[in-house]
Amino acid sequence: MPLNITTNAAAASASYYLGKNQSALQKSMTRLASGKKIIAPYDDPGSLSVSMKLQASINRVGGALNNIRNGIAFLEVQDGLLAFGGRILDRMAELKGLSSQDPMKSSLDQASYNDEFKDLQVQLFETVSYTHLRAHET
Repeated sequence: MPLNITTNAAAASASYYLGKNQSALQKSMTRLASGKKIIAPYDDPGSLSVSMKLQASINRVGGALNNIRNGIAFLEVQDGLLAFGGRILDRMAELKGLSSQDPMKSSLDQASYNDEFKDLQVQLFETVSYTHLRAHET
């Protein structure tokens, strides 16, 4: 008695395509869950390359933006130091006028003005030195 084994070709084909569809559905669900079109490099190598180039450009622009912010902050500090130096010079000019133009000032008053003037000179020198030092650090 011969044994005859036959297969159902339609069922095998349906099973094959069901597996392919399940795989495609899983891939679509993974994309939806991640929010990205490309979840693996083999999905679309051309688009992945473009995406990587754009991401590199974004990173470079971000670095340039940080450099600009650092430059602005540096200039603001320099501006503040120069404004402070200007106020020192204004006070020094005021002291010179007070000391030399009023004949009613005693020698003690003039010595006091002179001491303040010398203190302001030291302070101005330190401010200018700090500004110069900070400018050469960058």
